[in-house]
Amino acid sequence: MRRSGFRSRLIPVALGTALLLIGFVPDASAQGTWTSLAPVPSVGSGVEGMQVGQVGNDIIAAFGLDSGAGDTVTTRIYDISSDTWTTGSDGPLPARSEGAAVTHDGSLYAIGGRSATVLANLDQYTPATDTWTSLAPMLTARAGLGAARVGEAIYAIGGRTSGAGPCSGGELATVERFDIASGTWSTVAPLPSARSDLAAKTKGGKIYVFGGCAGGVFLGDVDVYDPNTDTWSTAPVDLPTPRAAMYAVGKKGGTIFVIGGFAGGAALGVNEGYKVSKDSWSTWAPMLTPRAEMGVASHGGRIYTVGGGLPAFGASTNQNEVFKPSPA
Repeated sequence: MRRSGFRSRLIPVALGTALLLIGFVPDASAQGTWTSLAPVPSVGSGVEGMQVGQVGNDIIAAFGLDSGAGDTVTTRIYDISSDTWTTGSDGPLPARSEGAAVTHDGSLYAIGGRSATVLANLDQYTPATDTWTSLAPMLTARAGLGAARVGEAIYAIGGRTSGAGPCSGGELATVERFDIASGTWSTVAPLPSARSDLAAKTKGGKIYVFGGCAGGVFLGDVDVYDPNTDTWSTAPVDLPTPRAAMYAVGKKGGTIFVIGGFAGGAALGVNEGYKVSKDSWSTWAPMLTPRAEMGVASHGGRIYTVGGGLPAFGASTNQNEVFKPSPA
């Protein structure tokens, strides 16, 4: 199994030159700014492992583990323009957390997760009608998966068969494709190596997968899936900070931002940007509140980070922060 994430750990001698050679460029001129927003409604200290996406002017944050109430079916709706939260209709049972989500054509699609066991559920929420619809389940139940949409297809990527929290074992390389029009799942080419608690994002018709964990090792792997050829390739440059439990990443223009997560210790606030066209990384302003297992949504050139863990499974925060990247 590849552990290439550790190639970026270099000795200090001639560090600047070495970083340029591996495509990692600390960029003090492109830091960006963070702002705190209205906190996520919760019974306890916060909510982690929600299934989050942006629809219209709203961010939908469904399900999740509330530190004061356990796994939930709550549909939380954040209005970006007014900086306020409301709730929609409850999602279908079982209550859950640690799933993934994508959006398409005015709906949020919540995929997998964990409850008493790991789940294969696929559920669609349409804010315009405030309704949930249960769709055909995945072929493989899992939590801690990555998810991305390309055109009319949703991809469920990797994950784990353990429901005991991030990086708890049972990693999967399995990738499945859901055809939205036909409502059916099929298996496509697997990940180059099994991993869980990874992040995925679509750019230019391809899916980029970042980090994760396997066998107790935190990864910096960056793999790229081409749906047209059903093949995976490896990006030449790894994620500078190997980590897991980001679950989702933000995007502005040609840069994908991988924010937060953890690597076995305290939650991370690190914010690293991957310039797809140049296959290079730069550093950006860290989160105000370091955390993992948060939801992420992009809207209007800004990236919203919603809730999350501290992390320790069940130790949640209600922080809601937005990142505005400086012009590149």
